[in-house]
Amino acid sequence: MNATERVADYLFKTGWDDFHPDVHHKAKTLSVSALGMAVAGSRIHAGEVLARYARDAGGTPRSGVIGAGFSTTAEMAALVNATAAHSTELEDDSWPESMYTCHIIPAVFALGEELGSSGKEILEAFILGYEIQARPGMVLTNGGANDRGILTAPSLGAIGVAGAAAKLLKLSREETRMALSLAVSQASGSTRQMGTGAHLYEAGVAGRNGISAAKLAKLGLTGEENVFEGRRGYFDMLAGMPDLEFPLGRGSDLRVMEVGFKKYTACYLMQRIVDGVIEIVQQNQLTANDVEKVSIEVNPTFLEIIKFPAPRNGEESRFSMHHCVAAAISGEEISIRTFTDEGVKESHLQAQWSKTELVVRHDWPRAILGESNPLTVRTRDGREYQKLCVVSHGDPEDPLTDEEVRGKYLSCTDGILPLARANEGADMLFALDTMPNVKPLMEILTHP
Repeated sequence: MNATERVADYLFKTGWDDFHPDVHHKAKTLSVSALGMAVAGSRIHAGEVLARYARDAGGTPRSGVIGAGFSTTAEMAALVNATAAHSTELEDDSWPESMYTCHIIPAVFALGEELGSSGKEILEAFILGYEIQARPGMVLTNGGANDRGILTAPSLGAIGVAGAAAKLLKLSREETRMALSLAVSQASGSTRQMGTGAHLYEAGVAGRNGISAAKLAKLGLTGEENVFEGRRGYFDMLAGMPDLEFPLGRGSDLRVMEVGFKKYTACYLMQRIVDGVIEIVQQNQLTANDVEKVSIEVNPTFLEIIKFPAPRNGEESRFSMHHCVAAAISGEEISIRTFTDEGVKESHLQAQWSKTELVVRHDWPRAILGESNPLTVRTRDGREYQKLCVVSHGDPEDPLTDEEVRGKYLSCTDGILPLARANEGADMLFALDTMPNVKPLMEILTHP
């Protein structure tokens, strides 16, 4: 059985009862996190732009545009909600595939609302869709795609959403295979777009296009049945791997279990470094004035992504190590506002930017995240503190508790949803597998 056929067969045959209860619970907590992001992102520039676009476009009102108070088609709602979720840069990721959840979770909820799906059906679709995008990504991302400038999260993400949508639409095995093929023709993502609105929009495009691929397959549109494999197939196009083979999980061996939760509104590559800086500052009672230099060793890929030493706006600040370090040594709460257009103009943060030094280790292998980042903080009076940054709190090795996930969600909904209404939504999400229909939940999130 070749790759395309095998993935379609896996999607068709595998279901809720094939997953360990821990996987069910992880999928629920990731949904709490992602939909909270979508609420917050509805008030961030990219999310606002996409909401205006969707409102102007119109469309049959079937799925809610989160935080915007109106409904549209599932495809358009997925486009807006996924872009909004990504605009916070709080999206949760797994490694080494460099895969995020901010496209697929809003997409399955948008389609699920349109279809009247149960919470269990939506979680099942998310788990399966994430699996089929992440498993090949574990090899393709650092195996050639990134060096070609292809961002695999939205590119493979369109495939994942198509698979999830095929499950929700209850497509046949052959229709599912066509959905995957049609998604390939709509899959895109560019590493050069990081730090711009287009980077955020790519998550929405993956959500919209994955749903449309599955719907078109249901209507009978066809594609190449062996699109993943062989010369000039999708995996060859991404990374020169025409014969790629990969497992697909069941039980507790699912890639959703390897997704880490982000705490800071910035690229995942910086999360563990920010944790390290904060730990050194707090343990040694340092102030920003005490710190002379923060030196961080990074791999050769790092500066291709974290590329804004003097960010001009909120979007660039989320890919700025200098801005992250400035916030960390300043001792203030690092919040969504820290990485807005207003936050990046704060003079007390700008004054600290020059203290960050990035040391590129050209003897290290190229990889997006890499194994670790040695960190050194030097003070004006000659003291030196070091830490090897390997894990961030929120990573699978040190996961957030359910209460911390709720706290992340509530910080995202603060000022947008009334607290009681926000908590009602969180309660529904934590009990999602018992909901016969997700529409009451989406009503809460759509209408602040």
